[in-house]
Amino acid sequence: MRWWFRAEEVTVTAGDSAAGRTKPPRRNLVAIIAIVVLSGAFFGYNQGVISGTLSDIRQAFHADTFAVEAAASWVTIGALVGALVGGHLADRVGRRGALWVAAATYIVGTIVQAAAPSIAVLSGARLVLGVGIGVASVAGPMFAAEAAPERIRGGLVAVYQLSITAAIFIGYLADELFTRSGSWRYLLGVAVLLGVALILITVVIPDSAIWYLRRGDRDRAQRSLARTVPRAKVQSRLQDMEKSLRGRQASWRELLSAQWRRPLALGIGLALFQQTTGINGIIYYADSIFAAAGFRTAEAQLSATTWAIGAVNTVFAVVAVGLLDRVGRRPLLLVGLLGMAAALVMVSVSFLKLGSGRSGTETPGLPDAGVFLLSGVILFIAFYAMTIGPATWTIINEIYPGPIRGRCVAIASATHWGAEYVITQFFLSLLDALGRAGVFALFAGLCALGFLFVWRYLPETRGKTLEQIQDMWAAGGRTHGHRKP
Repeated sequence: MRWWFRAEEVTVTAGDSAAGRTKPPRRNLVAIIAIVVLSGAFFGYNQGVISGTLSDIRQAFHADTFAVEAAASWVTIGALVGALVGGHLADRVGRRGALWVAAATYIVGTIVQAAAPSIAVLSGARLVLGVGIGVASVAGPMFAAEAAPERIRGGLVAVYQLSITAAIFIGYLADELFTRSGSWRYLLGVAVLLGVALILITVVIPDSAIWYLRRGDRDRAQRSLARTVPRAKVQSRLQDMEKSLRGRQASWRELLSAQWRRPLALGIGLALFQQTTGINGIIYYADSIFAAAGFRTAEAQLSATTWAIGAVNTVFAVVAVGLLDRVGRRPLLLVGLLGMAAALVMVSVSFLKLGSGRSGTETPGLPDAGVFLLSGVILFIAFYAMTIGPATWTIINEIYPGPIRGRCVAIASATHWGAEYVITQFFLSLLDALGRAGVFALFAGLCALGFLFVWRYLPETRGKTLEQIQDMWAAGGRTHGHRKP
């Protein structure tokens, strides 16, 4: 990530003193990165680690299938509620204040779930920590988008998705290493360290300049902005921000007005396509997919999940951090959605061959269709991790004008969590109705629809300030990257 910091360094003239140099301190950008990392890790670690602890939880509480499924899925319901609340909190008490609420809620939920005396208490605790996850999913990326220099904003906000994937991978590894010893309470409880770390970091960093300007505190806004952008740019950026914040904050009803309808619909659409194009079906039901591919034992399936999904997801999320501000959001999404569609066609065809019994034994231990299936899954994860996974979080935190940003980011984030819950809840019903080949063919078709949606409606925002993006919507929001707003 060293290129991020070099991008914002400014050469001083001969008349500048050492004290007047315009290069922003690196430690401030590091603190913002840490906030985004921890906000993503809230969800990622819990999502990864819960998959390997459910059998121990079932045995500890003698719980039935419904109760165990509730314990796993209520985090997502809580996150949906937290996302809606998070937008209001971010506007009322600031981005930093909302992060404090997120961390405190997360800590309480984590401690209670680790010490839960019953499956009902465990489920309730996971609902509470889910609220913390949802608030952090709004406040963390929004804080980064507002505080980051425009040249590195895409990659910095994309760290949120990178953190989710890396934390999922860590959770998978923790399951593989420790669940055999019956230490599920410790595996769940150690997540409290993430909440404590977020509180400690947000204590020593100011809120975003946009928040201070909205409060009428120009001096603190100037000091906050000077911590992340070169001093020579501070006054012009403040003026642009003040211009973008003129007028009152839009009401919830006014979000549906013609003035704001297009960016709101764009964010909701991207959040839907991010979750309905197959990622949750593959992550949550990876064991059964790998069983069909020829991995017969539970240990082999867990190992395949850890490396074919967890490791690949993390590696290509790192790639996305470098590409978003170099290639741009729009071309990356277009290529990614096509690649995801092709990979899912491979998965669908593989299930057709496996189901019809027409596969051979070309590779020892795996049928040839199983190898094709595994390749399709890996390709899908790679394209998802470096395109729509991180790009969606970046875009929904940069496309909204100042008067509606908090509420629209909350709606788009809530759409993300709601879609994830619906897909997770009804995936098995889809399997029963359409079969494995049919479900993944459906996901491939949704990727194709996502491609058309991005092609038609998404403007390129790479290298633009948030204020320039706001002006772009006022000018009609032209969609093609080579046309300037």
